[in-house]
Amino acid sequence: MISNREHGNSTPDISLLSPIARALDTSLDILLSFKKEISEEEVNKIKEKLTEIFLNEDYEKANNECNEYIREYPDSAYLKLSIATLIQMYGMMDAKDEDIYKKRMEHSLELLYKVVDSDEIKYRTLALFSIAHIEMALENYEKSEKAIKEISSSSIDPMVLYVSLLEKQNKQKELFTTAEGMLLQYLNQSGAMISILARQYKANNEYEEEKSFLMALHKIQESFQIGMGSAAYSLSNLYYEQEDMELAAKWFKKYVKAIIDAGYDYTNNPYFKHVKLQLGNEGQKIIRKKMFLDILENGKMDNLKGIKEYDEAIELLKKAAI
Repeated sequence: MISNREHGNSTPDISLLSPIARALDTSLDILLSFKKEISEEEVNKIKEKLTEIFLNEDYEKANNECNEYIREYPDSAYLKLSIATLIQMYGMMDAKDEDIYKKRMEHSLELLYKVVDSDEIKYRTLALFSIAHIEMALENYEKSEKAIKEISSSSIDPMVLYVSLLEKQNKQKELFTTAEGMLLQYLNQSGAMISILARQYKANNEYEEEKSFLMALHKIQESFQIGMGSAAYSLSNLYYEQEDMELAAKWFKKYVKAIIDAGYDYTNNPYFKHVKLQLGNEGQKIIRKKMFLDILENGKMDNLKGIKEYDEAIELLKKAAI
């Protein structure tokens, strides 16, 4: 019987295919080398479904769902990129220790490196960017640097020319979406640079310079209604460390008001009203509530208790967390 099959004179009973697939921990499609196609639109719908599971249920259930989709569509680079991004985003949820978080990030990296090695060139830069970020977080600095160097080193962003082209063609809808998205991206990147410079001045005990940079960042965030008050929080920490408790409380309240008042999307933001977030309002509410509870449980600035502005900020957080 075996000899007949080896020489192509007979084939295995079709009823044996499912048990064979299970034994090999694979699907019938993969076993029979059938490549299932999936569109970006379908992947985006899967991503929305997985996001809901990550947010409303536990990480392991969401991760199992991710693995099922990867098994079903093993050739989709965009699916791997999307799932790797979700793991990167929600990997800290329910992570009881550093080892669990590290294992999750390594899982994300495994998928991202497969995207880089795939034939789908258009996803490669995004994958490399995420790789650089995760490797840096895991303190694999050489790997992070290698990924950064693989990303195009050109200082000219072709998207600037693209927006000009849209303007020439009078394609207003696409122009607003693209230009606003780019503006938001550039502001966030500039904010990151300002924060890094501020931290370096702090490391050198040059506190006035640190303060100057943080004040500039606060003005940008306040003007464009972005940043969730991160500059105000850094200023609160700066004054707290300098034992100026009144100013620390003042900036802490500014921080709390910024995260409470921030919209769940950009609909009411005059600068980015055409920018759509991947995570919907309900998901944003869940994340925001967790943020409020984390601040309340942190207790880092408990020495500010009794100062009016700090106490008022804590009451605002308690109401917002309900």
